[in-house]
Amino acid sequence: MKTSASINGITVGVTDCARYTNYERWFLDAPVKVNVIRLSYSLNNVDDVEKCQGVVLSGGEDVDPRRYKRPDLLDRLELADIDEKRDRFEWEVIALALTLKLPMLGICRGMQLFNVYQGGTLIFDIPTVTNINGHAKVQGIDQRHDIHVVENTLLNQITGCVKGAVNSSHHQCVETLGKNLLVAARAEEPIVEAMQYQNVDEYPFYLGVQ
Repeated sequence: MKTSASINGITVGVTDCARYTNYERWFLDAPVKVNVIRLSYSLNNVDDVEKCQGVVLSGGEDVDPRRYKRPDLLDRLELADIDEKRDRFEWEVIALALTLKLPMLGICRGMQLFNVYQGGTLIFDIPTVTNINGHAKVQGIDQRHDIHVVENTLLNQITGCVKGAVNSSHHQCVETLGKNLLVAARAEEPIVEAMQYQNVDEYPFYLGVQ
């Protein structure tokens, strides 16, 4: 007997970004029916999270460093790459999704924002802080590097891998982990490439990937 979900598909909320249509297409091209809701401050539709069976926190602008108590970094970041309205809106999206115990996937900025929501901090610019290159785009082209996946994590269970190569287009990353989170994958130290909740039985599904 088919359930209503199998007949009508699942509904996923995706936070708005410059490449929103890419995210939407990935879901619409899935082998099962997926309905996609654009979650955006321009639509003022945070309540639409209640219509979703899962939420994707998409990539995009830098998280405002004032959210992780580093206002001194504002002068060292491109202000055009910070969107306070988006931060505020997606903060509410996370809060509601957690209240509803919805599964969440954080991608790039989405992973970083969730870490900050949980009380963590960010490395504001990887090359400046660590002298490590090879993670941000070069002339508009994604880079590629290896990552090591921690065994028995969600990412390990989903991919079956303990090592792999990934595309890369980020200049920031997680610094200190937020409350109840653990590292699921790393590139070279100290670059965190994926994270999840420590106790997956106690919390709803959450996976963050760079």
